[in-house]
Amino acid sequence: MPRRAEFYFDGTYYRKRIKLPDGRWKDVRARTKEELRSKLYDMETAQRMGLVLDAETTVAELAVEWYTNRSAGLSAARQGDYRIAINHHICPVIGAMRVRDVKPEHCQRVMAQAAELSNSAQQKIVSTMKQLFSCAVDNGLTLRSPAEKIKAKGKKAEEKAPLTREQCAQLEAAVKGTRAYIFVMLGLYAGLRREEICGLRWQDIDLQSTPPRLTVNHAMRLTGSRAEFPAPLKSKAAHRTIPLPPGLAQALRDEKKRTNSDFVLHTSDGSPLTYQSARNIVSVIDRRCPMTEGQRKRRERIEQERGKPIASRRPQKNITKLTFRVTPHQLRHTYATRLVESGMNIKQIQYLLGHDDVHLTLSIYSHVTQNRPEELIGAVSAAFSAPQEPALESV
Repeated sequence: MPRRAEFYFDGTYYRKRIKLPDGRWKDVRARTKEELRSKLYDMETAQRMGLVLDAETTVAELAVEWYTNRSAGLSAARQGDYRIAINHHICPVIGAMRVRDVKPEHCQRVMAQAAELSNSAQQKIVSTMKQLFSCAVDNGLTLRSPAEKIKAKGKKAEEKAPLTREQCAQLEAAVKGTRAYIFVMLGLYAGLRREEICGLRWQDIDLQSTPPRLTVNHAMRLTGSRAEFPAPLKSKAAHRTIPLPPGLAQALRDEKKRTNSDFVLHTSDGSPLTYQSARNIVSVIDRRCPMTEGQRKRRERIEQERGKPIASRRPQKNITKLTFRVTPHQLRHTYATRLVESGMNIKQIQYLLGHDDVHLTLSIYSHVTQNRPEELIGAVSAAFSAPQEPALESV
């Protein structure tokens, strides 16, 4: 008697009919035997765990299972991105629909509801939706992802310009003698991320070596109202050793004489920073900068509601006011720009910035020096100059 085939092949798909826990039968299909075996294994595992994903599964039910099974290995920031995309954008529009009934136009409706958001916010919704429906395909809930061709639009964030050398000098002078001084110096002259600065300890810094250097070993994760230390670095590439320029090395030597804490930045009693104390350090910089349009409007609205001007918390004497805005990431952006302008090899810049992929470094900073008019004029002039007449050979 011939052996029964493992799967049925209809010319396009391999199929297998299985019985669901509720007694109904379901056809599982895939283009290859290996893919079908993988789908069947996932479904059997889900059933053993009490997860029932079938033809009646709604988008909201799938989203709960998908997020629950993946959130443990994600950073707090990425978990937040997924929750916002699911709870505020995807489920309010298509959450009640069965997965099998969702069409590309329904996904377009999700994006239409988010049309006013920035390109970055829309990208997070698109990414979540694509992963969600890819999971649906893997579990046999639908044959093709309806989010496959969905794209983010929205306005892209304006690129923040790096600080000029004059602005760097003004910023250093404005925060000299405050808790924000070392924060600013580590951002401008070591290019550390905010969470890397907050997690930096004195044991990570060698001021006696030639040249002085620091090693990024840990980060401090600032999420919600909590500060977590030690927290993992952003990637393996973020673990790096950075040589310190003389100005930063001297600032760190002076700071080390004044503290007994294990941390470079710390609270008043030497403990690791809290969420609020980290915000307070950044606010030292913010108070010296002009207000943003949003801050100005918010202040005017509050003053109008109160019927009187908002009084300053304390007299702002001897505070040097800046004429430009500064953000923590702008310090790192300035550091990277100086490296590019110096002509440093792009792989060295990638290492110092802690980028996992050199393409990220290139995409962000390659325009800094390669496409300026003063650098392009030579090539442009050569391209459009009249060809020289060949010299006549002497007879």
